[in-house]
Amino acid sequence: MLATVENSLDPPERLRALERAEAAPYLGMPASPWWVPPLFGAWLAAHLASFALWRASELAFIAMTVALCAGMGAFVGWLSQRTGALPVPGRGTPPSEIRHEYRRYAVGAVAIAALVVCAWWWAGTAAASVSVFVLTTAGLSLYQYRYQRAAASVRERLT
Repeated sequence: MLATVENSLDPPERLRALERAEAAPYLGMPASPWWVPPLFGAWLAAHLASFALWRASELAFIAMTVALCAGMGAFVGWLSQRTGALPVPGRGTPPSEIRHEYRRYAVGAVAIAALVVCAWWWAGTAAASVSVFVLTTAGLSLYQYRYQRAAASVRERLT
């Protein structure tokens, strides 16, 4: 039966079907809940704040780092269970619109890291924690919006 379906498609339609199948892992994920960007921002702020503990108590720093990593692992596990498999940049070939958003995300992440390092250098751990919370929350919110827009564009192009 599959051979009959394949033979009934002309070459351009076969190519379109292949492109739809290749794009499916990047388009099938539901949008993240609104609270995910602030959660990541708070998680990174807590991680950065934990460095203030380093001088006071290395054991407290290690305990907080382990707890934060375990919490993030549990969250990613829950998210994977909720959405199925998460697309992994670098594996497979995402559609060009999605690839473009991955590149923008990487540039944005580097810019945010540079701004947070500057805040840490000039104003200390508390200012850096606030900066990382605000910038990460805003950056991830923008990325999620742009990703959904790019995914809609891919869906439209492939229909």
